[in-house]
Amino acid sequence: MHNFIKINFTLLIILCLCSCNSGVKTNYIDKSYSDESVLVDAKIPQLSGLYSSDLQESINEEFLTVTDDLLTKFQKSSGETGELSEFSVKTSEHYNKNGIFSMVTDYEYFARSKNKNCYRLSKNIDTLNCVELDFSDLFADASYIDVINSMIEDIVASNPDKYQDLWAKPKLSQNQRFYIDDDDIVIFYPPYELSYYERGFVEIPLPLDELSGYLTPSYREILVK
Repeated sequence: MHNFIKINFTLLIILCLCSCNSGVKTNYIDKSYSDESVLVDAKIPQLSGLYSSDLQESINEEFLTVTDDLLTKFQKSSGETGELSEFSVKTSEHYNKNGIFSMVTDYEYFARSKNKNCYRLSKNIDTLNCVELDFSDLFADASYIDVINSMIEDIVASNPDKYQDLWAKPKLSQNQRFYIDDDDIVIFYPPYELSYYERGFVEIPLPLDELSGYLTPSYREILVK
């Protein structure tokens, strides 16, 4: 009886730890304000539920620092014009299951109607191992690079309406920015890197099932249905 209680207590601890690791939630600190010339919609994401408090604090501090830095730039430029100046922060959770959490926070601000600025912060977290993922971490070896570059070329060629305004050929970069969205890994490029600024971010979805053979065994099991 004693051993049965001990085993069940151990299982309960394991289940609680797994629950903490996968139960990531996004809360917000609201720094929004407005007056006659300025409209600021700034809800700063703050994560909770990560098993590693150090990782959680580091990510949350980054969100605060990035937002404060961009707000400072915005406030300096907004005082130089009589037009309405706007600043917005929009956060989207794209994947939050099976120990993987992926989110995107977009910053957009302008102090003149033709002077819009954009910045994107993506976070991809392995919540079971409590690490922030780089793009290369998902793959078993470097063979994925040529495969994905070929895949990108095919996707762009097959979708001329979507990508006809690109002035440069997209390729994987050394520190490729991305997020995970259901059945795809979505890579993205900042405004003006591949196309005109007003187009915004250029996004290319890469189907996970087509990348299955190049993923590490653990991430293949998690991400590919």
